[in-house]
Amino acid sequence: MARVSVGLEVGAAVVKMVELAHGKKNPRLTKLARVEIPPALEGDDRKSAIIKIIKSLVADHGMNPRRVISGVGGESVIVRRIMVPTMPDEELTQALRWQAEEYLPYSLDEVYLDFHVLGRGKRAGDETSVMLVGVKKETVDIHLDILKKAGIIPQILDVNALALFNIFEFSHPQELEDIAVVEMGHSTTCLLILEGECPFLVRNLNFGGLHITRAIAEKLGVDYSRANQLKEEHGLRIEQPEGGRVSSDTAAEISDQIKKCMRDLINEILHSLDYYSSQKGKKIKKIFISGGSAYLNNVSGFLSGALGLPVERHNPFARIGHNPRRFSPDYLEKEGSFFAVGSGLALREVARI
Repeated sequence: MARVSVGLEVGAAVVKMVELAHGKKNPRLTKLARVEIPPALEGDDRKSAIIKIIKSLVADHGMNPRRVISGVGGESVIVRRIMVPTMPDEELTQALRWQAEEYLPYSLDEVYLDFHVLGRGKRAGDETSVMLVGVKKETVDIHLDILKKAGIIPQILDVNALALFNIFEFSHPQELEDIAVVEMGHSTTCLLILEGECPFLVRNLNFGGLHITRAIAEKLGVDYSRANQLKEEHGLRIEQPEGGRVSSDTAAEISDQIKKCMRDLINEILHSLDYYSSQKGKKIKKIFISGGSAYLNNVSGFLSGALGLPVERHNPFARIGHNPRRFSPDYLEKEGSFFAVGSGLALREVARI
């Protein structure tokens, strides 16, 4: 009997659930859902709304609360690939605690620290490659408290950036060298630069769909809900239509605001691409995008022109089996990128309970 795992992503604007059944062959998609968090809520009201949403996923969608793998993300999560002298595991654990202070913007008392050895040197004097992960304790504790109050005790608590890498590695096994993956979320963007079977660089950037919507709302003098609707309706214009009036054309104003908001993101991506080139002596070949902002009209073409690289939307379900009568292939192709992180979380198997 296939084992089931549930990827539960609690985002800044949406709660997403992906259930996969793991058998002898590729995993199969068995359940899929996303529920928006009311945008006006803050503090305890927002927390209560998320708890209610998670409970509804159990009650209405049959999510198994005992098979959940969840994750944390955003700027409070730091992932660094570092090199250290080769040493036994017990010494490495202690050494990394000392070295972590050099790479983390928080004191060690404020973070949960973990690491994964990527590759060990085989000869004396060789170095060991390590993926170091630090997450603010406050972020983890709040996340776990929400899950507990919703009746969920996660089998695994992962990092969203690594879940994103895992699903990309699974869905694009032939495209892992010199590739960038950009997950554009509601309030933050996760940038991965891949070098073979592990990330070379992981960055969480302070940019998301929220910033675009706020800029449109301010420019047009409309409320947040209406601004978000206009953003999704119009998206970007690559070229101004002949005879178009930029000053009075609402669609053109929306496009201009999106482009202005994306300038800082584009610059940060370019800096990261240049850093990769300077360190490795080679260039990124292609960029894959996912997340809510990946669905803005013409965003792939705009980013491709700004970055000088091919840009393609990532479909995390490309190699995941599914029943086409339950999950339309067209829907998964068009909407799949919303579930990239959730799919990566669900890709991890949990032990039989």
